[in-house]
Amino acid sequence: MSLKTLLLLMACISSPCLYAQELKSFDYYYAHPQVSQEAKEYYAGMFSVNNSDKAYSVMDSVFTENDETRPFYIYLVCRMLKEANENMMSELSIICRYLVELHPSSLAAVLFAGENYVDEKCREGWAGRISVELRVTCEKELMECFKQSRTTALQNCDSRQKPNLEVLYNMVRKDLNLFQQG
Repeated sequence: MSLKTLLLLMACISSPCLYAQELKSFDYYYAHPQVSQEAKEYYAGMFSVNNSDKAYSVMDSVFTENDETRPFYIYLVCRMLKEANENMMSELSIICRYLVELHPSSLAAVLFAGENYVDEKCREGWAGRISVELRVTCEKELMECFKQSRTTALQNCDSRQKPNLEVLYNMVRKDLNLFQQG
């Protein structure tokens, strides 16, 4: 392999195409064959997050390995955060925490896509749900659980989204009232 080919290959590998997929137009996702029918129905307002098993299918889809469709599912969970009742909020807390730890780049790309897509209330809602899940599941000092979650998320996050992820975790820290501690 020539040096020129090797350099071209390295440039392609480090290109933005490997970073988290940005949120595209909603028409794109609505027409996408790999977006579930349940997600399309929820987006169209055909069922409520609070009284449909289909909502669980949509929530589960945020963990898809399909980087192209994951942003749409994240957006739908943002909508669910605004509509969910108390019972569904506990389910969403689990989703929010584990998604930020497993797919932080995708999450940050959506949460900070701009006010035309996701507003500050969604970011606050997501941070609040992460905070609730940390409080509920933490069996050690809360600051230790916070740091562990943040470290896991940062390790799984691409460098372009780390500043946005830090903003989100500062919101979590504030919600947990941990600014006075380490």
